[in-house]
Amino acid sequence: MTSPVVWQDAFDRATAAATALGLNVKDALAQDLDQTTGSWVNFEVASASSGRLGVGEIVDEETGQIWLHLMVRRGTGAIDAITQRKALSVAFRAPVAPLPAGLFYDEQGFDPPDADQTGNWVRFSLMVDYRYQDIVLPAS
Repeated sequence: MTSPVVWQDAFDRATAAATALGLNVKDALAQDLDQTTGSWVNFEVASASSGRLGVGEIVDEETGQIWLHLMVRRGTGAIDAITQRKALSVAFRAPVAPLPAGLFYDEQGFDPPDADQTGNWVRFSLMVDYRYQDIVLPAS
């Protein structure tokens, strides 16, 4: 399960960083009818686990990854894509806005493009690990 707080905060941070680079961020689950001609970022969240921190605890901890897939036209070279992916990374390492209570962005990973990938677009991916702790009150 992905908490709406996590999804919205990460999407907002990614959008702010991408806008400064002249890129659009697209929800991977939203239908895209645009005929894109320039680079863009596909946004996804992969929740790994969610559960109580201990028996009787009212604090639930969710962990997972934020995925930003920078889509770059083949033939443009790697250095611009690497520079843009680095700028997206900084948005989660040095946040300019306060994080929501209980949300923590941790380590990051960088997935290189697949040299065997076919088509006109190449994917440069950034993965950001997150933890989110919130209070789950018992039903009354």
